[in-house]
Amino acid sequence: MLLVIDNQSAFIKKFKRQFLAEQDFDYVFFDHNQPITLSAKSEIKGIILSGGRGNPYEPLNLTSNFIALMNFDVPVLGFCLGHEIIAVSYRGRIKKLPEYHSKKEIVTIQKFDDPIFKGLQSNKLELVKKHSFYISELPECFECLGYSDTCPYEIIRHKEKAIYGFQSHPEVSGNHGIVMIKNFLKMCNIL
Repeated sequence: MLLVIDNQSAFIKKFKRQFLAEQDFDYVFFDHNQPITLSAKSEIKGIILSGGRGNPYEPLNLTSNFIALMNFDVPVLGFCLGHEIIAVSYRGRIKKLPEYHSKKEIVTIQKFDDPIFKGLQSNKLELVKKHSFYISELPECFECLGYSDTCPYEIIRHKEKAIYGFQSHPEVSGNHGIVMIKNFLKMCNIL
């Protein structure tokens, strides 16, 4: 089963309607401020932390994100705010951009051999972005897989675990975004 923490992103709702609803696997959504209550029979195989407003330092109730990230030993994929939550959880730092960023941007992949990129034809991707913050200091246990003009750590991965973060929104970035999400779901043994 896929666990999705919804941080009030319109993109994750669209992804649920246009992708997840068409799949042949179980998934469960929890709101960012809702306790994670699962039956004893639930077997979580992967986690998605969605985007949303704010940042990990503001007084939002993002507890379910941190609980999911730290209490399940499964692959994790964070989009935008989820990406920032992952970085902060592992002692990284984020900063505010000079101005709000809301457009498509070219992301350059520098570790193209990572399994999350399997099946992509180019190391340059155009991804949808909508954010005010970015990772300014990468946690020591993470490596950078890709960068953009606005973000030095656009795509990150834990060095020993399948924990990925995307500052962008691959869930609404067309076919190449879906290819990366499917690769993540294969790592979870969900697809």
